[in-house]
Amino acid sequence: MWRTLLNAPWPETGADGDIPERVQAQAAQRIRRYWLVQMLLLTGGMVVLWLYAEHQELIYHRAYLVPVILNALICMLGLIRFATSIWLITTVGALAFQGMLVDGLGGVTAVSFMLPYTFAAMMLPGRRRLAIQALCVIAFWFSLFYEILPGLPQLAPPRLIFVSYNILVATLTFQVLRFLNRLAVELNTAHVAEEVTQRSQQFLARVSHELRTPLNSVLGFAKMMRRGDLPEPHASYLEQIVEEGEQLNRLVSDLLDSAHLATGKLKLTLARCDVNAVCRSAADEVRALLQPGVALRLDLAPDLPPIDADELRLSQIVRNLAVNAAKYTVQGEVGVSTAHRGGAILIAVRDTGPGIPPEAHEFVFVPFVKRDNRSAGVGLGLDIARQLARLHGGDIRLESEGRLGSLFTVELPITSAAREKAAEAQRIASPDAGSVV
Repeated sequence: MWRTLLNAPWPETGADGDIPERVQAQAAQRIRRYWLVQMLLLTGGMVVLWLYAEHQELIYHRAYLVPVILNALICMLGLIRFATSIWLITTVGALAFQGMLVDGLGGVTAVSFMLPYTFAAMMLPGRRRLAIQALCVIAFWFSLFYEILPGLPQLAPPRLIFVSYNILVATLTFQVLRFLNRLAVELNTAHVAEEVTQRSQQFLARVSHELRTPLNSVLGFAKMMRRGDLPEPHASYLEQIVEEGEQLNRLVSDLLDSAHLATGKLKLTLARCDVNAVCRSAADEVRALLQPGVALRLDLAPDLPPIDADELRLSQIVRNLAVNAAKYTVQGEVGVSTAHRGGAILIAVRDTGPGIPPEAHEFVFVPFVKRDNRSAGVGLGLDIARQLARLHGGDIRLESEGRLGSLFTVELPITSAAREKAAEAQRIASPDAGSVV
């Protein structure tokens, strides 16, 4: 916070300042190639200035040869792959020396330290990056004040204001260049991540469609064979085929739903819906999945008003939450309750399982992330439930402190008008709501 308030250049601390190692290697290769070309052009320009100074026989004309030598040294060090830190430190020192050598270059030299600062961010990890960036910040302030402080007592008010303006502009330029550098990286990363997500979801949708057709044929023939009088153990084998086929069918359905939700292709079919009836139906489906000795408790509010919802998708929300609760509850009970609060309907699914620690709450709704590998599934149920709730203009809240069970609460608006208003407010507050993280 204090860094933001002071609004000054600071090194980027922490792991957030680092970029992946493979990206660093690619950036270093391209930076060195670009650096060689630019430094050769700059050195050539300085040679021309030196020759002009020699021709005009200016005072201290040989001093113009010093920048040529310094830039040639920097150019050569930049070509050595294992000497990146030495190259950047030398660059900072050479730029600072030139600023001290040529009067009036304080502001320009200070801004030029953005070059090694950015190079360090893209080429070096951890403490080495932080050290180079800290050196650039120190050199930035040194170059500004080196030119100003000696003559500060003799400055008249207009000149003092001009010098102060120079410092402010140099600081602003350094800050903005650093911000634009980080912004470019973040926007490019976000664009690539979005592109990868879209393509992966399209791939999942195509593969799931291709799997569903033969899977339905296998399940259909297996169920037809089950009607016959098969001897053991063939009947047991067939029953196992049907059960595993149904599990695979649910997995394919989840993959399709996830892909359609991510690409915005899943549409709701809204109608007046009895929430209590949906909860009873979903509870009956989950009852067979409960561990021995685990009870299923229904606490449905009487006289609950109907809501505008997609009954099939609402049932999917409740079923996914209840299945998740049953999966992790080995003793105690799983409870499903409803309530009416203001203009919304609340559906709560509670369990007496191991609970979820607070630090893991943010990962619960992330697709393909599972709490453990002991249960079936690929970690899509809660993500799909939350996205479907958001499509209805609602959301799902999680309350759990670990070892005390978990409580998932679905809040849904009663009317379509309220649903659309809530959905619009949610899109404004969180533009990525309803998309795959």
